[in-house]
Amino acid sequence: MAIDVTDATFQVEVIDKSHETPVIVDLWAPWCGPCRTIGPILEQLTDDTRGQVILAKVNVDENPAISQAFQVQSIPAVYAMQGGKVVDGFLGAQPEHIVHEFVQRLMPAGIIAEPPAEEAAAPAAAPDDEFDAELAALLPRVKTDDEARARYLEILETMGSEDPRTAGHRRRLTAQLF
Repeated sequence: MAIDVTDATFQVEVIDKSHETPVIVDLWAPWCGPCRTIGPILEQLTDDTRGQVILAKVNVDENPAISQAFQVQSIPAVYAMQGGKVVDGFLGAQPEHIVHEFVQRLMPAGIIAEPPAEEAAAPAAAPDDEFDAELAALLPRVKTDDEARARYLEILETMGSEDPRTAGHRRRLTAQLF
């Protein structure tokens, strides 16, 4: 479900709703080519959640207060909000499978939206490791605990750049640190 949000409706449509349902905020502009690429992907993937995740589209040219609140310096900028707070996000156009993983992380436990068609045709085997759980446990401590941060980075290095989970974990680390 996608809704157009303005400076005037942001509180009700995004912040208030994020206390009940995860909301993805897509900050875009009509002149932005990458925005025109990522927008339809976000719309389809949030539609696939059947209301479990809401997409709020914000035209940054028409809504400067929202742009300032998110300190937008480049677009597309995509943020996930839950409980009135930003919990995840990414900048720039991303491949569909990365956006799919981003949306999936917002789904209630045990509910999975349909994967993109190319993934459905060739499902990947579940990883035989505990990296996701360990990274999730370390993440809240990485900003203040040097050992936790070092271990987090060590796990990412072990996973390698070819592991499809690595990019998402790197984004979460960056969001936590900055």
